[in-house]
This record gives sequence, C-alpha cells and structure tokens, in this order.
Amino acid sequence: MVKRPSSTKRLHGDSKARSGPSAWPSIEKQLVASKIIRGSALEKLIKDNQEFHKLRPDEAHDRLGIPPWLRVYWRKHHPEGNYSAANPSGGYPRLLRRVHEWMLMHQDLQPGKHLGHSLHDAGVGHGQ
Repeated sequence: MVKRPSSTKRLHGDSKARSGPSAWPSIEKQLVASKIIRGSALEKLIKDNQEFHKLRPDEAHDRLGIPPWLRVYWRKHHPEGNYSAANPSGGYPRLLRRVHEWMLMHQDLQPGKHLGHSLHDAGVGHGQ
C-alpha cells in the first residue's frame, strides 16, 4: 500500500520551505549565470556575500534585477535601511543595478584607465 500525503502542504511544501536555502541560487549557478571570471575580485565578493538569511524570502523571486549577493553586500553596509516589500524598490537604491552592470564589465573591480584622465584631457577645471 502506497502512502499518500495527507495534505497539499506536504505535497507542494509550504512557503517557508520554498523560501529556504533551495530558493536561492547556488554559488556555482550565480557565477556561471553572470559569466564571472574565476579568481577575480568579483568572484571573491560574490562568495563573501552569501548570507541570504539577511534578505526577505520573497526577494528570491522579485524582479528588481539586483542579484542576492549584491543585496547582502548592500545590507551589510547599510543596516539602517528600510527593506520593506511595500517599497517598489525593496529599499535598495536604483543605482545598484548600474553598479552591478559596472562590476560585470570590470570584474577586477578597478576603475578603467580612461577615468583618471578623461576630465583632465577634456580641459575641465583648467579655466577652459
């Protein structure tokens, strides 16, 4: 005789189960999905910010476009923030998506060489 689950809760899991560790992508999935260069400063940053228990469970499936590791990093440095689900931005600055894009393009997390010279070369600040 085959035992059947006594409730759909056991069959499909409850919201706590879905928001647990399996709701968040593994480190490997994060690295592969974002095409992270192995050994890069960005890889280290991602690996150092995997404390997803700091996030709301619903953040695992929202559409903000901010990866969970970057949210953890932000919250570590801004614990005073109000990270409410009622806030359309989740409490994160909208600029964080741009920061993420920059990080993907500069995985060594160092500014490009052109940034140090562009204002000077353009004559900004020299009375021109």
